[in-house]
Amino acid sequence: MQTKKRSPLAAIVLAVIIGLLVIALLNGVVRPTQVVVAKVAIAPGTILTEELVSYRTIPTGAKPSDAATKLEDVVGKMLAVGRTPGDFIVTSVLGEIAGAGIPAELPEGHVALAIHVDMASGVAGLLRPGQTVTVIGMLSPDVIQSSSTGVFVAPITEFSSPLLSLTPEGTVTPTVTPTPTPPASPLARLAITGLRVLMVPQSFRYEEVPAGASEDQLYASARTSMSAQEGSVIVLDVPTTLMEVTPGFKTDPATLLSALDQYGLIHLALEPTTGLSLDVSDVLTLNLGDLYNEMNEGRK
Repeated sequence: MQTKKRSPLAAIVLAVIIGLLVIALLNGVVRPTQVVVAKVAIAPGTILTEELVSYRTIPTGAKPSDAATKLEDVVGKMLAVGRTPGDFIVTSVLGEIAGAGIPAELPEGHVALAIHVDMASGVAGLLRPGQTVTVIGMLSPDVIQSSSTGVFVAPITEFSSPLLSLTPEGTVTPTVTPTPTPPASPLARLAITGLRVLMVPQSFRYEEVPAGASEDQLYASARTSMSAQEGSVIVLDVPTTLMEVTPGFKTDPATLLSALDQYGLIHLALEPTTGLSLDVSDVLTLNLGDLYNEMNEGRK
């Protein structure tokens, strides 16, 4: 008795039906959607173009709530936070959004403050966002001698003219204010520790070109120029709460940094990843004139 041969057509049709059912089931559960992602590594401050971004299909459940879904929604806008290849382009990293980028990273009671740096004061361009630094402030005698009044810290309601006072008769009479004796030489002091670096311009960063570098690597290294490294700015995360900079004297770090940046000199020291903990009473002010005299005395 001969066995009846089955047609392979039935098996093919059955496989196709099963495949369609699986696809329909996956579409109902996964529901794929398109989002905009970074095609290449993109540095903060970059204006997005179509060459830098592309579409990517992902499950709807994996889509961030603020992910961009159309290229036209991001092209022409500035990126406030760096992206690596494949990262989602979300509205919270676009610079045009008020809460994007650096403002979103700042905790309560902190501000972003830019200060001037060069190769020496900016740790030779080795600074990167996320690192912490210690601030060393310096003042020269001519800055203090040019100040006609003493410096004091108080609430704004307590500030008044130190030279004038009203008599009961309503006439104005001058009062004598002792003139502070300026230091005889430049002063230096470790002022603040634990300040987080928020932004370092690409042109200021130190970059080495490896041997046998490609044309793209050579082009990337050209972004760092000597003129940019001679004078640039970086942005720090600075608290606004009062701190004791020297025993008995308190001020807020934001004001202190602004004053030193404008009228003095600032040097940054890169801290270890574990941070730096110092007691203010253990920090001494260096008077270069006293140091010079002590060194000369030691030679006798």
